[in-house]
Amino acid sequence: MTRGNRNALRHLARFARERKGGVAVLTAMTLTSLMGFAGLGTEATLWYVAKRNMQGATDTAAFTAAIAETAGQNSTGFKLAAKAVATQYGFTDGTGGVTVTINNPPLTGSYTGNAQAVEVIITQPQNMLFSALFLSTRPTITSRAVAGPSTTTTTTPGVANCVIALDHGNVTDVNDSGTAALNLNHCSLAINSVSSSALNLSGTASITAQSASIVGNWTKSGVATFTTTNGISTGAQPTPDPYATVNIPSYSGCNSSNTIVVGSKTFTPVNGVYVFCNGLKIQGTGNVTLQPGVYIVDGGSFSLSGTSTITGNGVTIITTSSAGNNYGTVSISGGSTVNITAPPTGAATAGLAFFQDRHAPNSGTNSFSGGSNMNITGALYFPSQAVSYSGNTGPSASQCTQLIGYTLTFTGTSNFNANCTGVAVAGMSGTTTTTTTGPVKLVE
Repeated sequence: MTRGNRNALRHLARFARERKGGVAVLTAMTLTSLMGFAGLGTEATLWYVAKRNMQGATDTAAFTAAIAETAGQNSTGFKLAAKAVATQYGFTDGTGGVTVTINNPPLTGSYTGNAQAVEVIITQPQNMLFSALFLSTRPTITSRAVAGPSTTTTTTPGVANCVIALDHGNVTDVNDSGTAALNLNHCSLAINSVSSSALNLSGTASITAQSASIVGNWTKSGVATFTTTNGISTGAQPTPDPYATVNIPSYSGCNSSNTIVVGSKTFTPVNGVYVFCNGLKIQGTGNVTLQPGVYIVDGGSFSLSGTSTITGNGVTIITTSSAGNNYGTVSISGGSTVNITAPPTGAATAGLAFFQDRHAPNSGTNSFSGGSNMNITGALYFPSQAVSYSGNTGPSASQCTQLIGYTLTFTGTSNFNANCTGVAVAGMSGTTTTTTTGPVKLVE
């Protein structure tokens, strides 16, 4: 080792043994780090304060713009108003890197597409001091606010008329007499007669309904009662026929004539339609099953008597006359059992369990006297004839039944229910959504 190298090593060893210099260097390095972190914390505080001020500017600008928009000011006007407010807070669009963006309707959030809502976004890059030691680019602060009229949405069950009397004449459209009890559960009664006694209640008869709409007026005698949840409207506008546009499907020929069933029998439509010419009678202990489809009784009546039974799912029974005369009626006696469900949505006769030709004469009367043995899901539609209905109070009573007749007479206890979700009964399913608009406020 040369003499020069030996001297260098001695100097290094002496420096390593010198403690005073090491402490000074270490102290200097530690103080520098502490000052850097203290400075960074100060900058973070300044950025937080800037964010608070910016959010206040954004909230006020959005609220001001929404007030102006609601008052009818055009987009140029309320956008200038929003930018003026931002300037008052020290955020001038295009100055100092500030960007003030106004969107109507908002481009993001829950109010996208709402033409009455205004979205304001302010951005500004921040200066760096000590943070430059740790960050390669300037941080940008962004604030956003949306203001507009507040809205409240309420969803309620749709108006459901489960009993409708269509006769517009000066006659009594609905008779509820004796001990009859008509219970319209969560649905309403509509009567189109102009008579002062369009509805007649007598004896101990009662009606309970969600509401009632009567073109004329109503009368009662004895201790009869009429109770509604949402009131009785008299002098009302006529209720339209909900099936006025439904037509009888085209057909030709006969699949069966003068049909009488006393045993068990299954009928299957051909191309969706089965035609009984000159009536269908199910008697005694007759048990009939109808496969899905439309069953047309062309001339003559449809009747069940004795302890007979008829069952069908996705079925419409139509009484009509291709000859223009001998229109039949429907007659269901007290000992019979009816289990009929109307076709679903999409079918030509969707929602209709029974459908009488509109050309049938007003003189006929259709009788449903099955009482607790009637389980009919769908509409009983008799637009030109009277219907006498004597109840369906048993445990099998349908949860979705609608009765529409030219005139109606009730005896016994009858329950009509509007639990028609998934059933295509006109006006008996669905909901009504009501949106109420309130004052302008910050919504996001």
